[in-house]
Amino acid sequence: MTERNGDGARRKAAIACAAALLALLVAAGRPEKLPGRARLLRHYATRPLAVRRLGSSSSAFDRRFFFFLESARLKLPPGTRGVAVFAPPSEQARNVVAYQFAPLPALVAPPTVPGGWVAAIYGPVRPAGWRHVADVSDGALMTPP
Repeated sequence: MTERNGDGARRKAAIACAAALLALLVAAGRPEKLPGRARLLRHYATRPLAVRRLGSSSSAFDRRFFFFLESARLKLPPGTRGVAVFAPPSEQARNVVAYQFAPLPALVAPPTVPGGWVAAIYGPVRPAGWRHVADVSDGALMTPP
């Protein structure tokens, strides 16, 4: 059986990545995590990207926040230049926000919203005078006056 163009290179890259991950987990002194990680990878491998992200450890700190971000990402108006996310600031929130909206720039709780950006407001409080763009899971998209 012959391989299609690129299949051999992809397979070799996947094997190299798996070996590197295994080496990193063992080096970090966490080999007991390997069976669980392997089950997780096998379970989510064929799922859509949003479902894989939901199942990852990066969204484990607040799954509802992840749903909010994914809902906001899907409803961003065309031409949006960036996203200002108004949610309780934390290192985890900053990381997942940057990852979720990439390649668009995204900031958590900035002092001002730059022109052309949309504010993703997490929770029920809405800033007075701001224009409503769309409702999203556990929040809304808005633009400042």
